[in-house]
Amino acid sequence: MKNTDNSRFLEDKYYSKTHRYWMTGHIMQHSLKIIVIMSLILVSTVLQVYIPLLFGQAIDTALPNSDYSLLKSLSVMIMSIGIIKGILSYISGIMNDQVAQDVEAQVRIEFFDNLASKNMDFFNQAKVGDLMSQATQDTQNMTFVISPGVRSVVGVVVGLIATFVAMYSLSPVLSFVFMIILPFYIFFMDRYARALQPISLERQERLANINASLQENITGIRVVRTFSAQDREKRIFADDIKKYEEILIKRGALSALFIPTLLLGLVTSAIYLLGVYMIEASQLGLKELIIFGISLPVSILTVGDLIAFIALTGLLLWPTNLLRFLLDATVLGFAGASRIFETLMIEADIVSGDTVLENVRGDISFKNVTFSYDKGGLRAIDNFSLEIAAGEIVAIIGPTGSGKSTVGKLINRLYDVDKGEILIDGVNVIDIELSQLRRMVGIIEQDVFLFSTSIRANIAYGMHELSEDGIVNAAKMAQAHEFISEFKDGYDTILGERGVTLSGGQKQRVAMARTFVINPKILVLDDSTSAIDAATEERIQSAMTQLLKNRTTIIITHRLSTLRKADKIVFMRKGAIEIIGTHDELISSFEPYRQIFSGYIELPAITGASE
Repeated sequence: MKNTDNSRFLEDKYYSKTHRYWMTGHIMQHSLKIIVIMSLILVSTVLQVYIPLLFGQAIDTALPNSDYSLLKSLSVMIMSIGIIKGILSYISGIMNDQVAQDVEAQVRIEFFDNLASKNMDFFNQAKVGDLMSQATQDTQNMTFVISPGVRSVVGVVVGLIATFVAMYSLSPVLSFVFMIILPFYIFFMDRYARALQPISLERQERLANINASLQENITGIRVVRTFSAQDREKRIFADDIKKYEEILIKRGALSALFIPTLLLGLVTSAIYLLGVYMIEASQLGLKELIIFGISLPVSILTVGDLIAFIALTGLLLWPTNLLRFLLDATVLGFAGASRIFETLMIEADIVSGDTVLENVRGDISFKNVTFSYDKGGLRAIDNFSLEIAAGEIVAIIGPTGSGKSTVGKLINRLYDVDKGEILIDGVNVIDIELSQLRRMVGIIEQDVFLFSTSIRANIAYGMHELSEDGIVNAAKMAQAHEFISEFKDGYDTILGERGVTLSGGQKQRVAMARTFVINPKILVLDDSTSAIDAATEERIQSAMTQLLKNRTTIIITHRLSTLRKADKIVFMRKGAIEIIGTHDELISSFEPYRQIFSGYIELPAITGASE
């Protein structure tokens, strides 16, 4: 049964166990190709193992009898096998890479889609550099498990089996000697993999720390330079690099102690020496050979058989060394998969409702809402109740940390309330289809984010079919058309990252134009004119007069000109509403409100009880 979570690409069962099982699920979507790859490698490996046997036949039969016809035939067979093996390896390699790239692409898309479903609590705690590392380096490492992982593992396993069968056909006695090291071979291979796993995971985490540090320094370069903190940041970054270097050295030292290669070399030497003794013993007519007190039966062994046997053990050197690489790559890939899977399994607290509102009016009702960013911690909103009628302009004011901005974030469910409920047209926001909710609630914040693309694309963001006239009209309403037209490329001007090529006021006007385009029924302006001069603000306010008709508006501001136009003003303190009134009512009766403007306007006499 397919999971209802749209950010999941596989069946539920693949998310119920470990990261290895989840990764297997992605690979098994290409099961037919995997079967073909394994079949091609099976044939290719068997053909490779057959080549030493042909060499042995040439030495024992063709050369002693000067049978050049047989020698030529054997040479053609060896060449043909080599060509066929090369073709099969080429085809299997291409198919394996296709599977790997398909899995890598799908995992990246799944990861990106999953991040889009996370709530803001997740992003408040996560490091951007770490997430970037998971989406790039960790995902790329996963592909090594698939390619060359799949064909290499199949090749190694089939190669070991086929090689041993061929060795046994040449000499059961020598094969028995080789079998003696097999338990030690497997034991040290397992020890190596177990020791490598925590080191590989730590390596990925160290690399993620480097990426996070680099990302923060590039993003905050202005702050770094303003405070002349380059040396400090350099020391921190150098320390991260040093720790990463140490883990790589530790990993390299472990890899250098790969004992299976040494064991194979020693047993090959022992088999060669034993083979020579057996050839000599068979020529002398001996029935058994005593070595270190052990009696070994003497079987017929030719020089060609011994050379073929040694060649076969030589074939094992390649899969043994390859196994070291595969273990390194596989453990590293699974470490990356573990980090990605851990992020995927962080549940999104915000789940879309399924109610679609028709003919939205814009009535908003807060009923005993309580919310804290840190669950169980300080309450940003505390038992907050407020009724806002459709089309009403409500200003929210209060000291820093009073919870003003949080109110807007709760309306469009950037965060969900801890207690209470928020209703739009009588429907709880958690029941409204999430994409519709966020289209009907437009938010313009003081900290504007613009994408590093054209001004045109930023204005039309979310409305890609918008006409040129629609873009220009939105820019004019936001008083942005004039400065945009002054750029050489006009609306096609490419902005730097986060819109750094624009001034603060210009960025806010582009952001306002972007909001005008989606035509939200509810508008939240969070100090959105703070970076705009008074003359420009007056022009914007004039344009917004028509825009705000039949639209519910929440304005978070301390600007007197805006407060005077509000239907009512909500004064907040410590997450709760302290008083509600009009500007005239509060300026003449509420002392905390009066103090905000005492420095630059003449205050009327207090007519009510002050607080």
